[in-house]
Amino acid sequence: MTTIDPTTLRERLDAILPTVQSPSRYLGLERNLTRKPWDSVALRVALAFPDAYEIGMSHQGTRILYHLVNRREDTLAERAFAPMPDMAAALRAADLPLYSLESYHSIADFDVVGISLQSELNYINIPYLLDLAGIARRASERADSEPLVVGGGPCTANPEPVADFFDAILIGDAEAALDAMLDAIRDGRAAGEDRIGVLHRLAAVEGVYVPRFYAWTPASGDRPGAWTEPENAPFPVKRVWVDRLDLADQPEAPIVPFAEVIQDRLGLEIMRGCTQGCRFCQAGYWYRPVREHDPAEVVERLERQIDETGFEEIGLLSLSSADYSQVEPLVYNLADRLSDRRVSVNLPSLRADSFSVGLAEAVSRVRKSGFTFAPETGSDRLRRVINKTFTNADMVKAAEAAFSKGWNAIKVYAMIGLPTETDDDLEELAVLAEDLAKTGRRIRGRKVEIKVSVGCFIPKAWTPFQWQPFVDPDEQQRRIRFLRDRFRRIQGTRLNWSDPEEAVLEALLSRGGRELGRTIERAHDEGAVFDGWTDFLNLDAWRKAVAATGVDIKKELGERGIADTLPWDVIDAGVRKGYLKAEWRRAVREADTEDCKWGRCYRCGIPGDGADTQLAACTLPLLGENMPEADRPKTAAYKLRPEPRVPPQTRIEPQAPVHRRYRFRFTKMGDARYLSHRQVMDALERAIRGGRVPVRYTEGYNPHIRLSMGPALSVGHEGEAELFDVDCTSQVRRQHIAAVNRLLPHGIEIIDVNPLLPGAPSLGKMVSASRYRIAPRPDGNWPEASSDLDPAVTDGILRWTVLSDGSLTVDLNARQAAGPTTSVKKILQSLGLTEAEVQVSRIRRELIVLQPPGTPRATPATAPSAG
Repeated sequence: MTTIDPTTLRERLDAILPTVQSPSRYLGLERNLTRKPWDSVALRVALAFPDAYEIGMSHQGTRILYHLVNRREDTLAERAFAPMPDMAAALRAADLPLYSLESYHSIADFDVVGISLQSELNYINIPYLLDLAGIARRASERADSEPLVVGGGPCTANPEPVADFFDAILIGDAEAALDAMLDAIRDGRAAGEDRIGVLHRLAAVEGVYVPRFYAWTPASGDRPGAWTEPENAPFPVKRVWVDRLDLADQPEAPIVPFAEVIQDRLGLEIMRGCTQGCRFCQAGYWYRPVREHDPAEVVERLERQIDETGFEEIGLLSLSSADYSQVEPLVYNLADRLSDRRVSVNLPSLRADSFSVGLAEAVSRVRKSGFTFAPETGSDRLRRVINKTFTNADMVKAAEAAFSKGWNAIKVYAMIGLPTETDDDLEELAVLAEDLAKTGRRIRGRKVEIKVSVGCFIPKAWTPFQWQPFVDPDEQQRRIRFLRDRFRRIQGTRLNWSDPEEAVLEALLSRGGRELGRTIERAHDEGAVFDGWTDFLNLDAWRKAVAATGVDIKKELGERGIADTLPWDVIDAGVRKGYLKAEWRRAVREADTEDCKWGRCYRCGIPGDGADTQLAACTLPLLGENMPEADRPKTAAYKLRPEPRVPPQTRIEPQAPVHRRYRFRFTKMGDARYLSHRQVMDALERAIRGGRVPVRYTEGYNPHIRLSMGPALSVGHEGEAELFDVDCTSQVRRQHIAAVNRLLPHGIEIIDVNPLLPGAPSLGKMVSASRYRIAPRPDGNWPEASSDLDPAVTDGILRWTVLSDGSLTVDLNARQAAGPTTSVKKILQSLGLTEAEVQVSRIRRELIVLQPPGTPRATPATAPSAG
């Protein structure tokens, strides 16, 4: 792939972006980006997320990494995401490389490429990203001039299937080792060391795994798998973590996306780690010990960030929100302070108990969505095996509380294929769903829905179930059929299930060794990409790759001997293998293991006998008084009382009456032309909220700002005088507009605002015509008149003018009651332009003409009022 400078690359993108879906995801349109001069730093890091933009921009870890790197004076970080297949094909056809969104530098120009391993189904996109960047796939084949490819994230619990793609892998918290890694790379480069020299520096950093220094011999016949210990690198590589969480390690002003993202909200981590001890849960063991943020600091940070972003929802992020020791005062204070701004609070990981229902009620003053339970199974017996402490009776009681508080829908997430599962356990899931539905009908009537989603259990590394087999997919299908037949007889429920064949792929990548790197490469070469997306998953490509590389699927997914050396034994997660074995024995006995967070230490291997657990202090008041419990609670709040100790939900303060409706005029220029009409509306609403414009919100649940928008602009078209109306409760002042413009994407700017007279017609009724300016035709001249066009097109044209610079302006009727209408696209097509030529034509709307309803059809030149 040829080298290309950023300016040229950006210019050539204009021929590509109009031809792909959601082009705004391939531009750096976000607010609060960090852009440093390329030559002002010693080290340049590209954070290349191996999934689509909408997934990567929802990932809190990437936001933290971006902040950690950019706060260093000697380093910059820029972002790239896996382009969707249509964009990848367009880049290849144009001989353009994968590039960063901040500066449009080729990813191959960076010193370090960081790839976050969030899901095994992202593995296929690692060779995809490297190929698009023009970087050699395998670390052993990279030249000294190529970037160092560094990995990290939760899948490093077993990094072996992708180990050959990485020069180094950070095992554990980035806050604990990232600076030392970057220092080692910087110093090695400054000393003129070759690639191997820099890698030796990295291997000396605690928590850094350099795969090429380690040799794994997979099992063969009667010979077990084995690791050969390296001479100049630690074995095993210890996971590292920070002892305390510091909000300084999270961005003060988070990046605000304007393209669609999966989690379109303001997220902040409140707690890291979980010690509930669910025996299937890799994250619960991998992220130990438990560390909590100070609740007062969380509230202060989130209030500032709402001003900086305008988000309508905040998410309090953790593995189990109800286990946060200060969850009661935190959720109450946040809900109380943000409700008047119609900002909702979301707790994305609650327990299936009445306490959690009370928490959800406390934060649902603004918005109330469905309630989610994750019992993992419908069987109390099997729940004891996996160390889930609640019962079906607890869930029915929680459902009763949820329905009583106004919820109409409950989602239930469960797994099939857990160790020791029987058909009796499956039957219990159906009985649970039936009981939940009956409870809902008794309380809410018939308008209730129980949605049960069933996934296939996958034994993960560093859990007590890591030695257990993945249940044969044919048997998984039988169990799904069992549940389908049973659920057909249950009124008010719906069953969804995942495909066992897809789960086989995730299980293989979760449990495999380094030899799977060849299989991943081959699958990608056979056409596999975006395995996590149903629309793109290509199981045939994987079947071919498995056959070509000689992978024994049954062996890989089968039971492991409890004394076997495992591929992931190269890593020391901190949790002792002996503890995991003991937990497996307790699982077989259906014995519970208490949450050690509250005092009792089970010697799992994480040091400190509980002293390493950092619980938050009581820094927030509740009902005007401090929490009566000691600073370090002795047990979880949900074990102290069935309902959270929060005040009864009070009515949100009523809004002031409408003062005036205001008409705003704004521009949509430059790269902002690639934002869709919906994206522009969302950006405006967010900026208005963040700018504290005195707008009136809609009433009821899910309140929002009702923007009455002018006619939609096609994606790729610019606008000089776009319009929207909004009701306001007091006067809109100049400082409001300045605050809004500070939060809008570059290219969108409020340029004027005026109050309307009471009773003025709505914007939709006033729009009469529009004027468009079309850039000079690249293959000739525009006709001097429109008379030669198809009458079906010309009848909607009010005026046609070819300007001296070769551009064309057309005035088009926009009011159907006044006569025929047409579009710029139809005009260009009638002039013989192809679809591709129409897509890349530069078009700008210069004017929107407003006339009272019922007035005669008029040209923009004679219209009495124009936007």
